Amino acid sequence: MELTINAQTKISQLLEVDRDLVIRTLVGLNKKFSRLKNPLLRNLLVKRVSIADACKISKTELSDFMWSMKQIGFKVTADTSVENDIAERTVSFQEPLDYLELDVRPVLAQDKDPLKEILAAIKKLEEGQGLKLVNTFEPLPLIHLLADKGFSFRLEHPEPNLVVTYFSKAGSIADETVTTPLTAPAADNDQFDRLLKRFDEHRITFLDVRQLEMPKPMLTILEQTPNLVAGSALFVYHKKIPVYLLPELEKQGLTYVFKTIGPADINMLIYKK
Repeated sequence: MELTINAQTKISQLLEVDRDLVIRTLVGLNKKFSRLKNPLLRNLLVKRVSIADACKISKTELSDFMWSMKQIGFKVTADTSVENDIAERTVSFQEPLDYLELDVRPVLAQDKDPLKEILAAIKKLEEGQGLKLVNTFEPLPLIHLLADKGFSFRLEHPEPNLVVTYFSKAGSIADETVTTPLTAPAADNDQFDRLLKRFDEHRITFLDVRQLEMPKPMLTILEQTPNLVAGSALFVYHKKIPVYLLPELEKQGLTYVFKTIGPADINMLIYKK
């Protein structure tokens, strides 16, 4: 393997080299890495999580992680320093008027991922309100995810195996729901139809996420987008404009347009120019 890794290497970069071998090796190192077997969680989160982050979340020694990767052929640099960009986000934290509290420890106790509940809580936030998240570890993947949405945070460790994370966002959560779609390149129906005709039918993948519960629509779409190349498109049947998905598509260099069919009925075309 030619990839040289350090503490800041993203987990996604390791998986791109040999996903099955890396996951198998990491699960052998620490069973907490078995969550990497879930394709939906893997696609959404691992591109934000560094090796240092993963070690902190799973309580794995960085040296042990690097040794295990070296055994399967990765080159490891001597530099194991950890950049702390999280500290900058903590400094920028502004205390909201009040908090919506969410304790995800019961979900974690069932060996389930609480992302669905967390995203649902984020949607419920009112103007001037923040999220108080109670769990058993520092939620670094979530911190990275919400930082992209404009959230800052602060952490408290009141006792062992108890971490309270406070998320705050300047301005109104409702504002994002309204304004983000308005800034998107939404086409009118005629423009949408003309654009659709540019693609050969056999190069269009059709995906219906209208019956899926949050956050599965977003995760299901992100599972398909890595397959898009120039000349191909993903046609999505959706209930609404997926606000939180749009920044993820832009990061992948993808373009998207919408067509309103009726109430709770949106067509979305995603493609690479």
